[in-house]
Amino acid sequence: MDDARLVVGSGSKAPEKTDPFWASSDNPIDSGVAEGGVNAPGGPGRIVLQWRQSPAVDRLVQVSGTDATTQPGAGVKPLAVVARDKDGKPVADASVTFTIDDPDGVKPYFYITGGPDGDETVVATDAQGRAQTPFIEVSGSKEGRFTVRAKTLGAETVFTARVKESPYTVSVGGGNDQKAEQGEDFTEALLARVVKSGKAAPAGTEVEFRVEDTAEDAPRFEGEDRVVRVKTDDSGKATAPALTAGEGTGTGTVAASVGDAMTQFAVEVVPGDGSEEPGPGDESPSPSASPTTDPSPSAEPSPSTSTDPSGTTGGDGSSTTGGTSTDLDGGSLASTGAGGIGLLLAAAAGLAAVGFAAFRVAPRLKLRSRDNA
Repeated sequence: MDDARLVVGSGSKAPEKTDPFWASSDNPIDSGVAEGGVNAPGGPGRIVLQWRQSPAVDRLVQVSGTDATTQPGAGVKPLAVVARDKDGKPVADASVTFTIDDPDGVKPYFYITGGPDGDETVVATDAQGRAQTPFIEVSGSKEGRFTVRAKTLGAETVFTARVKESPYTVSVGGGNDQKAEQGEDFTEALLARVVKSGKAAPAGTEVEFRVEDTAEDAPRFEGEDRVVRVKTDDSGKATAPALTAGEGTGTGTVAASVGDAMTQFAVEVVPGDGSEEPGPGDESPSPSASPTTDPSPSAEPSPSTSTDPSGTTGGDGSSTTGGTSTDLDGGSLASTGAGGIGLLLAAAAGLAAVGFAAFRVAPRLKLRSRDNA
């Protein structure tokens, strides 16, 4: 259950026009609806409980940041999950809570633009079911590990990140933030630049490129390999083989690593017919007492120059998923008179079975308004 709130009317003022029992009236004193006056059943004492039903999430799939590594005083790029239902379809508008646990004292925190930094943040999934953390800063000077738990109603998964000194630095040289249609190759090869102790890494340094989404319909190198290993050239550059989009759509991440140093590329798969993929529920929309807007991220191609790929393939990884979810049915419940107080106390036991509820209590009962409760 998300966005639970308690709103209370005052005098002849309705609690909110999103109250499902509210109606305008030429005679609000006698109307008996939420706009009613002090002597009407719909006046003071009317309490409206509203909440938004959470989508049913069966599992959270790690698609970015699995087994991330960084150096003390550096940072970790956003970790991302995709929420899927029991049929494997993405779930939009699900609240995902990310929480950092720091047993080794490496001092990581979410760097939140325009807000306070901290070890917990809540993010709603987009139309592709994706939710990601802000950038993670590591302020300590120690080596060690920390975890980030992603949790939503019915499912959770845990990322493990490692903080370790490394003579190498890996950065994106080309191929980042590009799109491809289902089943097609991405236009640009992924290019990684490797520096060792402040200079270009020696030729022949092995770089691992890994697609972080383990789903069968995720992108693959040359259409079949999730992990490939290639060697740097004389300028410290390593170019991955062609990356082919799978049948799954949405944004994913490819990691390039040398030892304990790593960087990430973002790639997006779009529907093959060029149209926008409908989000969950688009085919049969239903009214909602608390409308929301789903953010739909997009990425534009960024041209760059790349070299021919070379290397061998092999290796794999995994992500942790799990959990179940129970569908909630929508409905309503209303009561008038003094008996409404008892029903209000019992309402907590029925919240999981209804979509909204409204209660009236005795008109003389003095109530304090509290929004966003």
